[in-house]
Amino acid sequence: MALARAQKSYFSKISTEFTYDVFLSFRGEDTRKTFTDHLYTALGYAGFRTFRDDPELERGENIKQKLEKAIQQSRSSVIVFSKDYTSSRWCLDELVMILERKSTSDHVVLPVFYDVEPSDVRKQAENLAKVPKYQENQSTEKLNGWRAALREVADLAGMVLRNEADGHESKFIQNIVGVIQDKLGRRVPLSDVQEKLQKKLLYVNSVLDDAQGKQLTNTTVKDWFNGLKEAAYDAEDLLQEIKAEALRQDMEPESAAISTSKVQELSRPPLIITEAEKVLERLEDIVKQKKQYLGLEASVGHKFLRQAPSRETTSLVDDSGVYGRDQDKEDIIKLLLSNDAAGEKISVIPIIGMGGIGKTTLAQFTYNDIRVKRHFKLQAWVCISDGEFDVTRITQTIYESITGNTYCGIAKFDLLQNALKEKLMMKRFLLVLDDVWNENYMEWDKLRQPFESGAFGSKIIVTARNQRVASAMCTLPSHHLMQISDDNCWLLFAKHAFGNADLLYSQHPDLASIGRQIATKCKGLPLAAKSLGGLLHSELDVEEWVQILESDIWELSEKEIDILPALWLSYRYLPSHLKRCFAYCAIFPKDYQFTKSKMVLLWMAEDLLQPKKKKTLEQVGDGYFNDLISRSFFQSKPTQEHDPIGESECLFTMHDLINDLAKFVSGEFCFRLEDHNSSDIVGKTRHFSYMKRKVGTDGCPNFDALCKAKSLHTFVSFEKLYISSRGLWPASNCLGLLDLKCLRLLDLSRYDVRELPDSIGNMKHLRHLDLSHSSIEKLPDALCTLYNLQTLLLFGCEDLVELPTNLGRLIKLRHVDISSTKIKKMPRNMGKLKDLQFLSDFVLDKDTGENIVELKELPHLHKRLRISGLDNIVCGWDGLEVNINDMKYLKELVLEWGGDTEYSIQDRLVLEQLQPHANLKLLRIESYRGTSFPNWVGDHSFSNLSSVALINCKFCLSFPPLGQLPSLVKLHIEGAKVESVGLEFYGCGVKPFRSLNELSFIDMLEWQEWCYDVKEGGEIFPNLCKLTLKRCPKLAKMLPSDKFPKLESLQLSSLNFTGCLFSQESKFMSLSLLTIEECPEFECFPDGGIDAPKLKDMSIVGCKKFRLLPEGMRTIVPSLEALTIRRCPEFISFPQSGLAPALVTLSLDGNEKLWANGTQCGLQRLNSLQTLTVASIELPVFPEEGLLPTSLTHLSIFQSPNLTTLVTHFSF
Repeated sequence: MALARAQKSYFSKISTEFTYDVFLSFRGEDTRKTFTDHLYTALGYAGFRTFRDDPELERGENIKQKLEKAIQQSRSSVIVFSKDYTSSRWCLDELVMILERKSTSDHVVLPVFYDVEPSDVRKQAENLAKVPKYQENQSTEKLNGWRAALREVADLAGMVLRNEADGHESKFIQNIVGVIQDKLGRRVPLSDVQEKLQKKLLYVNSVLDDAQGKQLTNTTVKDWFNGLKEAAYDAEDLLQEIKAEALRQDMEPESAAISTSKVQELSRPPLIITEAEKVLERLEDIVKQKKQYLGLEASVGHKFLRQAPSRETTSLVDDSGVYGRDQDKEDIIKLLLSNDAAGEKISVIPIIGMGGIGKTTLAQFTYNDIRVKRHFKLQAWVCISDGEFDVTRITQTIYESITGNTYCGIAKFDLLQNALKEKLMMKRFLLVLDDVWNENYMEWDKLRQPFESGAFGSKIIVTARNQRVASAMCTLPSHHLMQISDDNCWLLFAKHAFGNADLLYSQHPDLASIGRQIATKCKGLPLAAKSLGGLLHSELDVEEWVQILESDIWELSEKEIDILPALWLSYRYLPSHLKRCFAYCAIFPKDYQFTKSKMVLLWMAEDLLQPKKKKTLEQVGDGYFNDLISRSFFQSKPTQEHDPIGESECLFTMHDLINDLAKFVSGEFCFRLEDHNSSDIVGKTRHFSYMKRKVGTDGCPNFDALCKAKSLHTFVSFEKLYISSRGLWPASNCLGLLDLKCLRLLDLSRYDVRELPDSIGNMKHLRHLDLSHSSIEKLPDALCTLYNLQTLLLFGCEDLVELPTNLGRLIKLRHVDISSTKIKKMPRNMGKLKDLQFLSDFVLDKDTGENIVELKELPHLHKRLRISGLDNIVCGWDGLEVNINDMKYLKELVLEWGGDTEYSIQDRLVLEQLQPHANLKLLRIESYRGTSFPNWVGDHSFSNLSSVALINCKFCLSFPPLGQLPSLVKLHIEGAKVESVGLEFYGCGVKPFRSLNELSFIDMLEWQEWCYDVKEGGEIFPNLCKLTLKRCPKLAKMLPSDKFPKLESLQLSSLNFTGCLFSQESKFMSLSLLTIEECPEFECFPDGGIDAPKLKDMSIVGCKKFRLLPEGMRTIVPSLEALTIRRCPEFISFPQSGLAPALVTLSLDGNEKLWANGTQCGLQRLNSLQTLTVASIELPVFPEEGLLPTSLTHLSIFQSPNLTTLVTHFSF
């Protein structure tokens, strides 16, 4: 509606002789803010370029010259006569100049008599000499000139307000505009020009489709293609300009006319028309050449160019269909499981092969094998890529991968290596370094230093294209990966085309025959087979298969084209919307890891998502992404471990060859800054990206060269996900980007930008603004005029305390992330953001508690929402409808109170009304001050709820019946003062907590009793794998092992169990990890120990009374591989019968009595031990003869200042 109103009368043909259509003359003090302003607006809506002076102009000869020039450059003048018009000599001078212009040309003059009659103007002319200020200061000649002008204009046919029926000014203004239209010629609506542009672009895009194939080998076509593509970009920019102007007028009806400057510049919309005509003419001229010179036709399309209904896909690529690599996999696994593959402690296994042959897939295939997972204590995967081999960064990501932290917090290389060394200490690890290009031995030698602390049998897999890489780092012969056979290539192709080859043969034998021939052309490259199979997925038309088989691209040699023919064909026959989305991916550096949600936001910023009925833009983008996955353009990153509740998004990458393809098809329109190649930026560049290297001026590129790219759409920077530096890049390098008015996406994340200038309001096309982790302190009000803004990312802006007051005016906002900021309240009118799909936080303070009702206007919120400051709802709940229950797309909800620590009955009422939709997956309630929970918390209707956290709910007397939640996988309870966990916790189900995988109780300072009794025949915690009890000092009852039949990890910390922690009958048949820390009363295990046949790792730390391990450990824990006993001063000796035969790693620290016992401690009986780490030895001489087992191969000693002599009469 706004667009129609704004466009209804712009014109399609404007003479270029004149700068303005209308010169508007009036007395400012009389009508500037009323009648004249409305008339000016109406003329602008009608598409007339209108000049009016500004009250701020300095008086003098300079302004007179400018006014005279403006009159000369105008086709017409409208003179608004008011009662005091003749009291202004400036108005009279304008009048004289206007009539002089009329006398020498066809300049149209229209007098408008506002609250005066023409006869009044004649009288004013006669009485002009009687005006006191004119009697003394003006010559007789000038006065006579003014009189003559007034008489002449009064006799012209004009418009009189008093003649208007009922004196309606609005109708009067419409009539004035109508007269101007009649005199200057009626205009064709701008909507017609917009439609013309859109139709031309559709045709141009079809021509571009045909040209893409021919530009591969014909430089003439390539130059012509780039020219047409640039013209198409310009046409699209103009369309966006039209829409932006319409939206602005809709949002600013009170100032819909173009804003004024010292001398009013001409209206922008008519200039759009002029530019549109030029672009259309340019497009037409270029398109005409397609037949005359190039022999091109508009593409008629192919059946599989049209998007078929999307099949359901998951976020992960199905890598189960790996063909022809079974023997390769077994060869690699054999090397991995061998403890002394080359007589080295740490063995490197290189996998060498050409691009696209499947090195990464083989490494992933091997990495995820169950035998490998069981064999190695730690696993980590790092993608290196062909960028700089930065040892510090690679070490960071290895550390973060192993620890599970997103930020290790260690900047200095020496400290970082020591930290990694400690994490790897005595642990058998597997590390995959994928896509390595470094050939420098010294760099590799620096990287590998911490690896030496790992246990014997640790392995490193390296994938690379070049044997020289392997020569610099390997200790084992390279595994050279060859092409798969044509048969296996066919099976892989068929899997991606139809699910499997047998199905294709049985149902479509003709397609199978053609498919075999296509698979042969893939020459054994799995990537090529997967891409073409994905292209032809579910396509039944034989002609389409034949077209792929007989394409000319197969005949091109490697010298003629730098990309694989199969990959080019996969791109060539993509639907046009997917082509554009894929080409945009050229902004990503090689091996960059991205999420689906981030990609969709980037596509949205560039307006690449075509709106569909009943689908949000995000859903459309999700479908596009899945389509590209199914065609193997994106591949998932190997995951570290299963995420039972789906809290983390899957990461994706593009294969190097796919990345090369994206860069090829995007050409000069997409520029990646690499190795300081900024001089290569050209005027046609639309998308710019660079990879951040290091914090500091030296590492931050200079963007001055971007001034050449006046039409730049995208400025974005990337970081490797494992680079988590908290440093900031200097703002001076980037603030000049605000002069690039065509930007759609501006990424200033991690820049030292404390404030943005008001000029950001001029970036009216901006859709995506990323200031995350910057030093921004305040956002300007001008930000609220960016009416096209869809995404605002502010997460991690720790100095930001407020949002702009008028943020609610940005009605196109879809994503707002203010997490990890110090924002204290939300601006009013957030409920007006009807398109909002994601809002990370809704913050309330004491003055805005009632604003929570605005959430009911945002039912489409997705993903997660944190509502904080709920303690500020102090006016009673009556009438405060929130309707969180309507947010059916919300998956995670955090409800957070604050303020004082007093009990509040109000909290119970508030929480009662905050019941979410049953689709919720994660619920976190923090600092709730009620004594009980509403009935909805724990209700079985929340069948999708998989994670619950109750944090610092200090006044709760009992827990809700969480055992009734059928899908609950993870439960975390912390800081409650509950004294007993009883039957109310389990609910009324026969099998409570039937899906629970992880359970933790932390800081339960008053907890005394844990009741396990349920209904007869009932079973609790049947699938619990991980149990953590930490800082629960009053809990004294022993743990019944029969209640945890599948427990794999048990961590007990700061408990006051007296004597034994476990009963004599304890059987933990699935337990693999046991950690007991800071339990001061723990003395020993029960006689006979605990039956844990799968226990691999046991740690006992800081237990001051712990004395000994049970006898019979060789049989009750036969799988024990690693044992740690630290700071247990009463620990005396190992069992007489020794420990498990699988034990290879032992760590001892601060156990004084053990060493004082000498050889009686039984250490020498551990005859399978290979690695021993000891610390805090008080002895001056170590080790005593016969103390160490003969099987020992590695000894490390730390923090033992009293040790003066290391005896070397042992060998290992």
